[in-house]
Amino acid sequence: MMQNLERRFESVSFKAVVIAVLTLLMLWPLMRVENLVTERQVLQHQAYDVIAAGFGGPQIVGAPILSVDAQERSVVTDTRTNIGTETWTATAIHLLPDDVQIATDVAVEIRSKGIYSVPVYVSKVIVTGEFKPESIAHLLSSNADTRVLPAHAVIQLPLSGIKYLRTLARLDVGGQALRAAGGEVVGFTALSAPIDLQIIDRTSALRFRLEFEIAGSESLQFLPLGSTTNVTAQIAWPHPDFDGAFLPVSHELRADGYTAHWQVLELNSAVPQLWRGESLGNSTLLGTAFGVRLFQPADIYTQNYRAVRYGILFVAITFACFFAWEHMVRGLRLHPMQYLLVGLALATFYLLLVALSEHTGFGIAYAIAAAALVALITLYIAGATANPRSAMGIGAALSVSYGALYIILVSDDNALLFGSLLLFAILAALMLATRRLDWAKVGRGD
Repeated sequence: MMQNLERRFESVSFKAVVIAVLTLLMLWPLMRVENLVTERQVLQHQAYDVIAAGFGGPQIVGAPILSVDAQERSVVTDTRTNIGTETWTATAIHLLPDDVQIATDVAVEIRSKGIYSVPVYVSKVIVTGEFKPESIAHLLSSNADTRVLPAHAVIQLPLSGIKYLRTLARLDVGGQALRAAGGEVVGFTALSAPIDLQIIDRTSALRFRLEFEIAGSESLQFLPLGSTTNVTAQIAWPHPDFDGAFLPVSHELRADGYTAHWQVLELNSAVPQLWRGESLGNSTLLGTAFGVRLFQPADIYTQNYRAVRYGILFVAITFACFFAWEHMVRGLRLHPMQYLLVGLALATFYLLLVALSEHTGFGIAYAIAAAALVALITLYIAGATANPRSAMGIGAALSVSYGALYIILVSDDNALLFGSLLLFAILAALMLATRRLDWAKVGRGD
């Protein structure tokens, strides 16, 4: 029986089928490694969440909103007596500033939990601007159906994470230093300070200036709450990434980071300058937010995940090259069990890569894992075939292939192009090397 099996292994067709089955079997260990990468990513995100909960998560900064209490008249008519009953309902009227300038200087540092690291920031923010006299007059205008109470007004600065404020150095409105407390406006937590609009000079603009520091991570966004909103951000992070409803009108890259500038008009955001009650929702404002993200180009788990996705392709190509090689080189014969061991070594490369990259970084881990894999397969083939020269050729080919794979993995924008070119080059080399091989004669054992 063993002799019959050995004779079958000598058949090219039978051996090709066995190798194809072995290739498919390699999907199982590769899938396990892929699941491991996913699990490690989950642990990484959990570590991020812990750091964000203690230090500060994504932050959104708005501009001061001037709100005043009011009463709205309504008449309810009794259908039986046809007598109307007048009632006054409490509400609030909100006014956005006319001009807003926001300047922020973002200092970034790395915080770690276990083996996981995440960039966090402390942003120094200065918000200046004004409410024009005509806007305030419109806010305070009463009529038969509305009573405005100028003595009951408050100025509020929307912030998504008020508890992560580090300092509040200044809150000046109309030349007065106000004392801030916590509040809420349009679904956001807010810095809130009462102001009596009866005693302000209504012939000149009501100017404001706020200076504070806020801690956060992942992203810093702004709300365009002025008729004109200008934002200038200096970010001490080497990887610019802009997101949200508006892109910057200009940005400048520096050795230590970048600077970006946005300008948004009231017409761009479609947020009304004046509204009553809860007619303007939180989701409406969130849809206008814009800013920056602390982009991390291809973190180790993203790169490992992409590497594993190429795993079955490399196993298939390696087996195909071995299969062609053993029929091109006299005396070079490999048993299917040897194919299996080589396949397991190829799969173990990705496990070793994940484990090492968590401690050394992806580049160093890839170099160590690839060097170990190539050395192992070269030594194994040299001993198994007693043909060191052919084994060295196999090792050289593997070195070139894994070197090309590394270029693909670190090339975010050109990964598809480089991957396609690598696959085409390997197949072209294999086809050209075997173009004179008569597979029919090989199959007959000639």
